[in-house]
Amino acid sequence: MSENVKNILNKDKKQVSFGMAFLCMVSLALIFVGGFALLKISTQVVFLIAIIVCSIIGIISGFSLQDIERFFLKGCKDVILAAMILMAVGAVIGSWIVSGIVPTIIYYGLSILTPATFIIAGFLICCIISFFTGSSYTAISTLGVAFMGIGIGLNINPAITAGMVVSGSVFGDKLSPFSDSTNLAAAVSGCNVFEHVRSMLFTTIPAVIISAILYFLISLKYQGLELDMTLINNIKGVLDTNFNITPILLIVPIFTIFLAVKKVPPLVALIISSLMGIFAAFLFQGSHYELKTIINSLGNGFSINTDIPEINKLLNRGGMLSMMGATALAFLAVGLGEILQSIGVLDVALNKMNKIIRSESTLVIFTLLTSLIVTILCASQYISIILTGQLMKNSYTEYKVKKTVLSRTLEDGGTIFCYLIPWTTSGVYISEVLGIEVTAYAPYAFFCILCPIIAAIYAFTGFAIFKEDESKEPVELSDSFAD
Repeated sequence: MSENVKNILNKDKKQVSFGMAFLCMVSLALIFVGGFALLKISTQVVFLIAIIVCSIIGIISGFSLQDIERFFLKGCKDVILAAMILMAVGAVIGSWIVSGIVPTIIYYGLSILTPATFIIAGFLICCIISFFTGSSYTAISTLGVAFMGIGIGLNINPAITAGMVVSGSVFGDKLSPFSDSTNLAAAVSGCNVFEHVRSMLFTTIPAVIISAILYFLISLKYQGLELDMTLINNIKGVLDTNFNITPILLIVPIFTIFLAVKKVPPLVALIISSLMGIFAAFLFQGSHYELKTIINSLGNGFSINTDIPEINKLLNRGGMLSMMGATALAFLAVGLGEILQSIGVLDVALNKMNKIIRSESTLVIFTLLTSLIVTILCASQYISIILTGQLMKNSYTEYKVKKTVLSRTLEDGGTIFCYLIPWTTSGVYISEVLGIEVTAYAPYAFFCILCPIIAAIYAFTGFAIFKEDESKEPVELSDSFAD
């Protein structure tokens, strides 16, 4: 499309005034800060209130109620595939737990724990568990709690142990295709979730390698100490009692990785993985669980009641129903973003930003800074990912930078910062669960510190800042899901 045509369209396009756009942004800030930080209202309700307020501002500015409805539904249409992927992720988690795949990974992960390598081994175990469960909170509240107790028994600085647990747990939340934040960042940016994961490897792999080296060096200080394996052995014993633990089950996750490498559409790959999990459950766990329990794991997830609370927290999850909250959030968030875009609020903000953004490097740096500011104000990684993504998406198109760079940067900023700021939802959660203040463990959460630093270095050097094919027209969110 030529610049003249764009200018004509922009001139004729109805928009809110600068004053109304400013009022809308201030209203959103008050709603998010008041809803999350003060009143502790659920995320979905806060976004619903935000949609109502923005719709009222749009109607006052001359848009009809039908216009607002059309804008919102357009946003919902764009996120349908992402919602289906989220439900498929829930099905995979449920089937992988009942089949014994996740328990097997946990069992073998705990088997590598030794006194001389407690810190580095704990980090790697948290990485593995969080990757295959797609949840940092689950890893932190289960194995993380166990590791804190072991660390105290070894007279290791609790801040170091907590930093290790958080770093390993965030790794999975950031990189796993089963993570809600991973799928949300891909959906907001308008890219394929597997392409998003591949792009994240450029910042995540160096960060995790450097972190592992640092934790290994710390581990050397504690050689020769006795390790109390009572809790770990109890966990392994319960897993062995309730599941048939066998390395054959690892074929399923390996095949899932193969599907991703072969660029099989994410929804198809996840459905195949969930069905393979059900098939594996019939073969290996039929003596433990009845047919109804195995099949229902796809929808309702898995449930178990043992004498070890850590096991119950770790395994009582999954199922398509468990993803309904994240699915509703995706519809509400992207619908809100489309309203803001269509009535012109984001255009007003972008006009101000374009005076600052003058290159691909400042584009990425500004994305990181915006993520940090939104996280500080709104205390939520989801809002940081969503608002920053909606605000920056058009700028990436203008500079012909791939949307996978945007999605990666949203994770390097929006997902990570939430674990380093004390008053965020993640910071408060970790402090309560592990009993360590954010300011104490943050200097030892090496992975969380390194990810945004590496992203900034890439921005200044131009490395891994991928450009769109100059011959192709920019694609919309709905089009990009078809890739």
